[in-house]
Amino acid sequence: MPRTMTEPEGMRLPAAGEPPFACLGRWLTAPVTLALLELAIDLELPDVLARAGGPQGRADLAAVARALGGARQEALGPVLDAMAAAGLLEKREGRYANAALADAFLRKDRPAYLGAMVQSLKAMQHRNLASLRELLFAPRPAVAGAPGLRSEEHWRRSARGLAGYQKAGIAEAMAALVAALPGAPGFRRMLDLGCGPAVTSLRMLERLPGLHLTLCDFAPVLDVAREEAGAAGLAGRVRFVPGDYNAVDFGADYDLAWACQSLYYARDLPAFLGRVFAALRPGGLFVSIHEGVHAEGTAPAELVLSRLSLALEGQDVSFARGGIAAAARGAGFVRVHAAALPMLYGEADLEIFRRPEAGDAGGAGKDREVRP
Repeated sequence: MPRTMTEPEGMRLPAAGEPPFACLGRWLTAPVTLALLELAIDLELPDVLARAGGPQGRADLAAVARALGGARQEALGPVLDAMAAAGLLEKREGRYANAALADAFLRKDRPAYLGAMVQSLKAMQHRNLASLRELLFAPRPAVAGAPGLRSEEHWRRSARGLAGYQKAGIAEAMAALVAALPGAPGFRRMLDLGCGPAVTSLRMLERLPGLHLTLCDFAPVLDVAREEAGAAGLAGRVRFVPGDYNAVDFGADYDLAWACQSLYYARDLPAFLGRVFAALRPGGLFVSIHEGVHAEGTAPAELVLSRLSLALEGQDVSFARGGIAAAARGAGFVRVHAAALPMLYGEADLEIFRRPEAGDAGGAGKDREVRP
């Protein structure tokens, strides 16, 4: 007979649930998950597994070991099982296959490959973690080898990884957002400030056939944007303005100015947004997508954690919630829409501003919450 467990008289067992310290377990295993992700990227395991699995995309342990050039099966088995537990792989009847995440974003033959971006972000976000104690107590902490976020070299190295990130769904979501703006079918000129590889704004051109695009970024970054524009067959509708957007003349009479996670490097944000205001035609729109750090600098949690290393280097470029809106109002804009937008590190603030036209009721500086 099966055994049953009964509560002793006078004893009531607690309801099943997560203990209050369960987060400690997740924190302790997070470095293991990251190490497995790095190993998969370094070995190009998702590509290897796709080849070793044949038409069915599934391979047994021995086949994976051979495909990796003779990996020891007694070590490989636990590693592959752990990758399956982490969600990188799937295991069924002793055979391994890429999980959807790895197949879409960690194979180098995919347009939305994110392996390079993961390696770049990890190097930036983790480079000071081993010396947190020393940095706390050093009289003048000196962080060696910290590349400046404002340097052309940093963005040259990052551009292709950012292209994969934008192709991983971000570009489509942003293009849909712009296509839904009031008057979007009639837009003729758009300015993308700090455009990166410009995959996002090129998707906007595909949705809005009458639109022409001006891209402003460092010259090495625009080299990647030119490749993307050429591959999309859109080079004839794109103008490139290389250089530091603080200094170059990016033109005027735009229907739309776009800045997605790129305003961090404006040396004087109110003055810079004054230039953006002047570059728009009356009635033109300015769209900003940036984080809004709040809760006394502790949220969004993912963002605050991701920028700790930069903060220790004096390179935390995060915006406080409301900071961009205040600068935009000071430049003469009216905010017509604000919403939370999920991004890689938690929610960002989507804010849409409008340059008032002559005779606008209420004038500049008064927000109007009107959804696009």
